[in-house]
Amino acid sequence: MFTRLLNFIRQVVRRILPYKDIETVERIETPLSTEMQTALDTWYNMYLNKADWLKPDTVRSLNLPSFICAELSRQVTLEMKWSITGKNKNGDTQDANGEDITNPRAEYLKTEFAKCIAALRQKLEIGCAAGGMVIKPYPKGKHIFFDWTMDWALYPIAFDDDGNLSDVIFRDTFTEGKTFYTRLERHTVEGDGVKITQRAFKSAIRDMIGVEISLSEVPQWAELEPEATVQNTDGQMFGWYKVAAANNIDVECPMGASAFAKAVGTIEQADLQYSRLLWEYEASEMAIDVDPTVLRPKKVNGEAEMPHLNERLFRSVDLGNDDTYNVFAPAIRDASLLNGLNQLFMRIEDQVGFARGMISDANSEARTATELRIVKQRSYATVADNQKALEACLKDVIRTMDKYATMYKLAPEGDYDVSFEWDDSIITDTEQQMNERLLLYNNGLLGKAEFREWYFGETEAQAAAAIEAITTEQAAAAAAAASMLPTLPEEE
Repeated sequence: MFTRLLNFIRQVVRRILPYKDIETVERIETPLSTEMQTALDTWYNMYLNKADWLKPDTVRSLNLPSFICAELSRQVTLEMKWSITGKNKNGDTQDANGEDITNPRAEYLKTEFAKCIAALRQKLEIGCAAGGMVIKPYPKGKHIFFDWTMDWALYPIAFDDDGNLSDVIFRDTFTEGKTFYTRLERHTVEGDGVKITQRAFKSAIRDMIGVEISLSEVPQWAELEPEATVQNTDGQMFGWYKVAAANNIDVECPMGASAFAKAVGTIEQADLQYSRLLWEYEASEMAIDVDPTVLRPKKVNGEAEMPHLNERLFRSVDLGNDDTYNVFAPAIRDASLLNGLNQLFMRIEDQVGFARGMISDANSEARTATELRIVKQRSYATVADNQKALEACLKDVIRTMDKYATMYKLAPEGDYDVSFEWDDSIITDTEQQMNERLLLYNNGLLGKAEFREWYFGETEAQAAAAIEAITTEQAAAAAAAASMLPTLPEEE
C-alpha cells in the first residue's frame, strides 16, 4: 500500500513541477482541476504499461489501454480517403468531363498534407490514450512539417464559448550534454487573429524550466521571432482533435477524456484476474515429491542431489511415511477463471464503446446474423463520432497550412476544396447492399449512373462519362464483330 502511494506521489510531482514552473514564468494558472491533471497522468502511465497496480512478480498486465487505442485508431482511419482539389470562380471542383480541377495551391497543400496522413494512425493511437491531440503545422524552408502534441503535454490557459483552445502553451524540450533546454510557444486568440510568443529557458535539472535565455542562443530556435501576430486566421493555427466521449473526470472541463477513461477500474480488475489465471497455471504444475533417503549423494561434498531431469519436476520432501515419492498433480481451475476474465472483457467493451468480440471471446455467446449486426452498432457509433471529430481537426490543419503558404509565399494563391470519405464496412454489409441495388436496377428503379456513383464513389459527371465511354466501346466492338461474319450469297 505504501509503495502504491509513493508511486502516485511521484507521478503527481512529475506532472505538477513543469506546470508550476510554467505558471511562474507566464504568471498565469491553468484552469485544469487537480483531478483532471491526475487523470492525464494516470492515462499516460496506463498507456505506457506502467499502471500503479502492476507488480513484476504478482500482477501482470494485459496491456489493454494500448490495445483499445490501437483498435480505435485503426477503425477510425480504416480506408480513409481524402482529396484536396482546386476550385474555379463558380465554386466548382470538377470540370465538364468530371475531372478534378487543379491549381498550384491545391497541389502544394495536397503534397504537404500527405506527410501528415502518413503518420496519422500511429499518432492518433496515442491521442486516443491522452484524450486528444494537437496537430500544429509549421513552415520550414519551402515545405510544411507537423508537430504532434498530446493533451497530457499541453498547458491550456483558456477556452472559448465553444470549448476550443483560445489560449494554450506548447512545451518543447531537448538535452545537450547536461543542459536541458525548454521552449514555451504560446498561442492566444486576439480578435480575428492569433498572437504567437516564443520564450527559451535552460536548466541543469530535468523537469525544471530554469532561467530564461535568448532564442538566438539555441541554434534550433535562432530563426524564431519572440512575438508575432497572424491576422484573419479564422481560428487557432492548429487542429485539435478530442476523443468523442464525455469527460467523466471533470464534467466542466472542455478537455477530452481518454478512450479508456470509463474503464480504468475494470481494466485493473482484468489485470488482477489475468494474474490469478497465470498463478493457477504455475501453481498447478505437476511435481514429484521425493523422500531424501532415495536421493543419491553428490560425489563432491556428499550432499543429496536430484535425478538429472527437469529441476521443476522433482522436489525433496520428507514424506513422513514409507512412501519414497508422491506425485503432485492438482486439477487446473482455468475454466472459471477464463469465464470471469471474459466477463470483464465484455464489461470493458461496453464502457469504451466496442462491440462484442473486439476484446472478449466472440464465440462465447451464440448470436444470429441480425443480433451480430445490432451489436456492431455500438462500435459504429463510436467510430463514426471520432471520424467526425478527426475530420474537423484535419480541416483546421489544412486551413493553417493554407495560411502559412500565403504568408511565406510557398505556393501561388488559389482556391481549394477539401473532402473526406470514411470507410463504413464496420456496419455495412457490402454484398447485401450490392444485391439490393442490383434488384432495384433490374426493376428499373435505379439507373446505371447512380449504381456507379455508389459502387465506385464517382461523381455524377464521372459516372456519366464512364458509361458513355463503355457504351461507345461496346458499340465499336459489336460493329467489328459483325464485319467479321461471313457474307451469305444472295439467292438467284
